[in-house]
Amino acid sequence: MPSQSVSIHYNMSTGQWSVCTMSTEEYQVAVVGGGVIGTCAAYSLVKAGKKTVLLDQFTVPHAHGSSGGMTRITRTANSGPPQLTPIMDDAFKQWLKISDIVNQELISFAPMLVVSHELEDIKNMAISVERTGHTPNWLTPEETNAKYMTRFPKDSVMFEDTTAGVMRADMCLSAVRELYRSAGGTLLESWPVKEVETGHPLITLRGPQGVIRAKGLILCPGPWASNLLMPLGVNLPLSTMRTKSFYWKIKDEFPHSAFVGWGAKHVDYYAMTALGRPGHVKVGLHDGKYVRIDGEEPDLSLLREQVVAYFTKYFPVLGDKPVDEELCWYTITPDEEFILDCHPQHNNIVYAVGFSGTGFKLAPTIGNILAAKVLGQHHGFDLSPFTSDRFTM
Repeated sequence: MPSQSVSIHYNMSTGQWSVCTMSTEEYQVAVVGGGVIGTCAAYSLVKAGKKTVLLDQFTVPHAHGSSGGMTRITRTANSGPPQLTPIMDDAFKQWLKISDIVNQELISFAPMLVVSHELEDIKNMAISVERTGHTPNWLTPEETNAKYMTRFPKDSVMFEDTTAGVMRADMCLSAVRELYRSAGGTLLESWPVKEVETGHPLITLRGPQGVIRAKGLILCPGPWASNLLMPLGVNLPLSTMRTKSFYWKIKDEFPHSAFVGWGAKHVDYYAMTALGRPGHVKVGLHDGKYVRIDGEEPDLSLLREQVVAYFTKYFPVLGDKPVDEELCWYTITPDEEFILDCHPQHNNIVYAVGFSGTGFKLAPTIGNILAAKVLGQHHGFDLSPFTSDRFTM
């Protein structure tokens, strides 16, 4: 049964005193952040039989964090460390299991075209596909241009990642959330966490809605990571990136596929079939320069110009300009790999941050790893490239 505490507040504008009753709940594990990674972690915990609460500062679903929107690309081709590949491979299989459980098509298979002018980069991406037991399908520029109605120059290097697909992101998040609730998990919406008090055996979370105590805490706060971690003495080199995705009408029939164009360091373009919007393609750009600095928003009109210039040059099958757009934001690290670690003094606090726009596809596996770590169990993955100490060595 929840306990209650009473606090007395003085309102200076009205000159009146008020009495507030706040409830206190106790759980085995609290998860802060109701995006896809936090929700997957919470689901993993209730499957393990743990009394779990999932807290989100907004009413879900919402578009304030990194998990909004209708579509994402899933793939095994990546330019990250080798340890990322088994995580990607496992996450894809986990999503398929979830799809079977809820009896919904959460992933639509769609080969991903990978294009670059840097032979070494694209070779490394092809190797990541081979590590999962699959064979990348190498194409010549002429073959690519004929198949995809593109205009890539002769010095381009490209292959197809046949393991890729387009995720119905909104349905994926909704499915995991409902599985979590059905398994007995508690979801508290509009519950911002204002203070975290460390402790053993119980951690205390305080917010306007009350107090929660838990033996373990998982933090998946997305763009608000620093607000919670810095008061706990965890200072990480995180930056918040603002970006936009654009919806483009297709002039002619276009293969059901996805696309990643690797450019200069920290710059890459992407496109995918816009599931839920027939006759459209969702395109965008990841560029590390569009970050918030001292609270100032970047000029995203420049990003739009970059996107329009690139896709009108190489994809004439698209219309002259985007017909719609959506704003999104996420958190990046200097090396653009995520951080998953325990608090240095409190091993009952675990966090996962800085997924640099690629975390959605990894969520079921990252959720399993977080649950295992907060419970002191083995998870079976090599996380050495993703610990926080890589920025202090």
